[in-house]
Amino acid sequence: MSLVSRAEQMRGVSVVDVTVVVPTHNRRQLVAQAIHSILQQKDVSLELVVVDDGSTDGTAPWLDRISATDSRIKIVHHERPRFISSARNAGIARASGRWIAFCDDDDLWAPDKLSSQLAALRASSARWSCTGVVAVDEQLEIIGHHHVGGGEVLARLLEVNTIPTGSSVIAELSLVREIGGFDPTLRGSEDWDVWIKLGQHSPLAAVDRPLIAYRLSAHSLSMDVDRMRTGRAIIVDRYAALAARHGARPDKASHERYLAEQLLRGRSRLQAATIFTSLAFRHRRWRELPRAAAAFVAPRLTGRIGRSRAAAEVPVAWRCEAEAWIQPIRAAYDTEVRRPYVGAKVEALGA
Repeated sequence: MSLVSRAEQMRGVSVVDVTVVVPTHNRRQLVAQAIHSILQQKDVSLELVVVDDGSTDGTAPWLDRISATDSRIKIVHHERPRFISSARNAGIARASGRWIAFCDDDDLWAPDKLSSQLAALRASSARWSCTGVVAVDEQLEIIGHHHVGGGEVLARLLEVNTIPTGSSVIAELSLVREIGGFDPTLRGSEDWDVWIKLGQHSPLAAVDRPLIAYRLSAHSLSMDVDRMRTGRAIIVDRYAALAARHGARPDKASHERYLAEQLLRGRSRLQAATIFTSLAFRHRRWRELPRAAAAFVAPRLTGRIGRSRAAAEVPVAWRCEAEAWIQPIRAAYDTEVRRPYVGAKVEALGA
């Protein structure tokens, strides 16, 4: 059900339930899939603001063409890259919905993602929501998952970022503007900063279903370990007093392990092995010591084994539900060259 009121409908007022913001930079083929999954949302009135952050691969004219086919699509162009926080803020500035949602340009949504979250928000006092996630590889094969829990999440957020991806979050637009949006001075953990701010104002309405396909690749932004560590250090320092009041202790070890996994995926074996070794000796996580040796000697094999284990741990019910909506997207791939299909179907996204 839409959140548009009966009175507004009778007055003929055009009201948008949700503004979706998608920042993109030089990912024309991937962003086409993200846009398509957003425009397929059911039972929700939405507008889509795509912020082209200084792309040089033909994304800008392509976006202009598809926006002409669908009045729901708005395009913001940045002549030069301003990076993800500023791009998201530009989308927030253009938003007109009661709610605002974010989607990274390489992630995908289930068709009932927004409607499920709006139902959860209506049933609670929460002013923001997130969903469960399945991780997928570059061929959209499911290789992992992430459950989510709701309620009062601030104390846990002060320890570690429990939101698997910003692509799962929807929040009241007025609240996002009240907290100042995303901090453009941060080049890492900028989303974690916003979730902590939201957690100070409202409980979280979690929809623990696999409604997001979070694409993992060797080209992820989180491969920049120094940037990620710097961002985390700023957040920890920024909220140190708040964490102390809530009895929360920032979980550095979990963040370091995440970085090691990312590096292993990118085949940076020396850095990954170094982090696993540090986890064993500095944090007494001794089970990481064999992984340190394996990461150095056989990073590809170690990565494959880790992915196989993570894939095997995906609950059967989650895999079935996610496959039901991911498979049609996967089927749209050009099977000869294994790349996203960007023919007439995508050129006419709004048709």
